[in-house]
Amino acid sequence: MSRTTTPTLPVLMTRAAWWAFSVLMLTSIHHAYGAIRYATPWRMHVTLVSVVTIGILFGARHVAWQQRGWATSSLAFWIFVGTALIVPVFVIGLFEGGYNHFVKDALYMSGAPAGLMRRLFPPPAYELPNDVFFEATGVLQVIPALLTGAALIRLVRKWRGDVHAWGSR
Repeated sequence: MSRTTTPTLPVLMTRAAWWAFSVLMLTSIHHAYGAIRYATPWRMHVTLVSVVTIGILFGARHVAWQQRGWATSSLAFWIFVGTALIVPVFVIGLFEGGYNHFVKDALYMSGAPAGLMRRLFPPPAYELPNDVFFEATGVLQVIPALLTGAALIRLVRKWRGDVHAWGSR
């Protein structure tokens, strides 16, 4: 008979951090490649956003589990959750990967009119699909972003359950 145990908060937070890290690394590769491929150096700013976000995530994770008191740990926990939800999940996963690539590629491949494509995806911020690596890495950002979101849901549910159990003692 096998026994399943619920992962601890630090384990769940680490999983969410690593999924978020994978989103940020993938988007950095994607944008660095796009900056070179399309001669648009402004795309490189995403690598700086990724580095700063990684610093916030791993710093908040570290502080949350250093037992520096309830208020400090809770603040660090929610900074972690908010940062991971806003940047890797919403901004990169859903907007960048979902809208900027998945929707753009789906419309393009379905034969959407050129005028509609230019209105929804105006140059030079957007390129119509013409590079498989660029488009594939763009669309792939959605997958680790969704996994980050799922990991965050598990993390917050566990935190709420632990807080409730601790408070009822």
